Amino acid sequence: MTHRGPDDAGVYYSPKEGIALGHRRLSIIDLSTDGRQPMFSPDGALGIVINGEIYNFRELREELKRFYKFRTKTDTEVILAAYARWGTESSKHLRGMFAFVIWDKKKEQLFLARDRLGIKPLYWSIHGGNFYFSSEIKGILVSSDMPRMLNMRSIPDYFSYRYPLGEKTFFEGVHSFPPGHWATVRRGRTPSVEQYWTLPVVVEKHDPGETVVLEATEKLLKDAVRSHMVSDVPVGAYLSGGLDSSTLVGLMAEMSPHPIKTFSIGFSEDGFNELEEARLVARHLGTDHTEILMNETEYIGLLPEVILHKDAPLHVPNEVPLYALSKELKKQVTVVLSGEGADELFGGYGRIFRSGYDFERMRGAGGVDGFSREEQETLFSHLKQKYGNHSFADLVDHLLFQYPYTPYETTHSLLSERYFPLKKEEVLNREYVRHELEKAKGLHPSEQFMHLFQRIHLLGILGRLDNSSMGASVEGRVPFIDHAVVEYVSSLPIHYKMRWKSDEASRRARLLNSDEISDVEDTTKYLLRAIGKKFLPPDISNRKKIGFPVPLNAWVESSLKKTARDTLLSPDARSTPLYDRVTLNKLLGDDGASAKSARFSGRDVWALLNIEFWMRAYGIRV
Repeated sequence: MTHRGPDDAGVYYSPKEGIALGHRRLSIIDLSTDGRQPMFSPDGALGIVINGEIYNFRELREELKRFYKFRTKTDTEVILAAYARWGTESSKHLRGMFAFVIWDKKKEQLFLARDRLGIKPLYWSIHGGNFYFSSEIKGILVSSDMPRMLNMRSIPDYFSYRYPLGEKTFFEGVHSFPPGHWATVRRGRTPSVEQYWTLPVVVEKHDPGETVVLEATEKLLKDAVRSHMVSDVPVGAYLSGGLDSSTLVGLMAEMSPHPIKTFSIGFSEDGFNELEEARLVARHLGTDHTEILMNETEYIGLLPEVILHKDAPLHVPNEVPLYALSKELKKQVTVVLSGEGADELFGGYGRIFRSGYDFERMRGAGGVDGFSREEQETLFSHLKQKYGNHSFADLVDHLLFQYPYTPYETTHSLLSERYFPLKKEEVLNREYVRHELEKAKGLHPSEQFMHLFQRIHLLGILGRLDNSSMGASVEGRVPFIDHAVVEYVSSLPIHYKMRWKSDEASRRARLLNSDEISDVEDTTKYLLRAIGKKFLPPDISNRKKIGFPVPLNAWVESSLKKTARDTLLSPDARSTPLYDRVTLNKLLGDDGASAKSARFSGRDVWALLNIEFWMRAYGIRV
């Protein structure tokens, strides 16, 4: 795991105690050797290894110095002091991103904790009577003799949600430690896991007025950005030219005496880069801007390398360019701020979030009973355009009609009956989604969808950032999901996230489906746009969400499909038993059936390559 910390390495191994701690250091705060890990308390009773940053460590240090004799100026030692003072409650006092483990010699126990939103990864496994943990799965695989086996339950999740849900990973027997939890581990006992934080669900919302809300949100964001910029090494920012990254850079520029270093990447194909918009923002804010272009050959060449860093098939296609950009910016900075979480928190996925309004009207709520017969016919005609003749038993079914990354019908036709249950509920992991959605019960359907995205979708996005940045020895930070910001914004009424553009727009929307409404009759991320307008040109603050597109469909028509065919249909292919052979041949063969006519996309071809490259990298067979 040298890439996660090329600056230093440390190991503590005590056969007598039955403990081994290892650490790779990426020096960010206090560049002296005082920050080396594993780090021990002055009396030697507590030892720690941590991945991450504690943004309120200076305030905590002032509070704890009466009880603890500090020997360094690091945030690492502040965690030790916090644990010495508050024990298992120490995680509640920390503001930051972290995954850490403390060895308590007196109690002969490990204490593990992961940050509230899951910004930093933490994996664990029990094998041969030993408890293993690591920031990357490869750390567990290399330090143990556990067999490398595919977790079959992860594959349907991958096609539907982009990554395994809950504590599952692609490796059988290796688990992802849940965000907002801590655990104690003692020899011979089952780990004791407890939750110390969860996303707030505020049913009865108070509206103090737009002026108050804007001022409070802007202050919280500025506090978060300011704390996330604290570093003893150069800091920069990803800049896509979209609202989120541009607003973030605007906030950074306001509090920096020097030009912010910004970085962008795009593809040469038309419609697959936002470099011109990024340049506009860079000029407007006076940043020190760097941009690079990527082509298909470079992309395919980097794909196995990024998969190897992640220990998993990639989450979304743009992980590869994000990794390439991280390698480029490493030449100038070691810390980079990024806009992850803004869409989930502020209401950016308008079409699916606003579809809660569709569900409300389909169930006869939301004033439909007061519609004239003609209005009802118009409304249901528009709803049919999006949903066909589908009827939904509940909100979960309504969400699962839209959410899966690969449509259920495609996944169902592709996966082999030999290895996978083909019940729709199991392929879509319906029970897990229902359980998570149930936690937001009482909120408007649209807010329930936002809550679910913060619980499920956001974790995959954060995993993408950690993998792509740390793989290049760069620390990615995400101020938009500072937990103080999350708690406040979650308490606000929905109209601060999605707002009708006018009373007339609201009236028109009554007869339209969510695809026709979003970004046309309403404004998504209203609160963030209002803040961004203070820093950005109107063309940027008013931009619709574009995402980070990769020209996979165009590449399928050129060389990507041949690469996939040569790889997946070769005698050495490891993943092909997972799939229905007829469907796979239809997708990749020479029968003249295009990806489009076979109901597959370039993204599906890319996903199949990901799984194969991952299985080859780790020697896994079905």
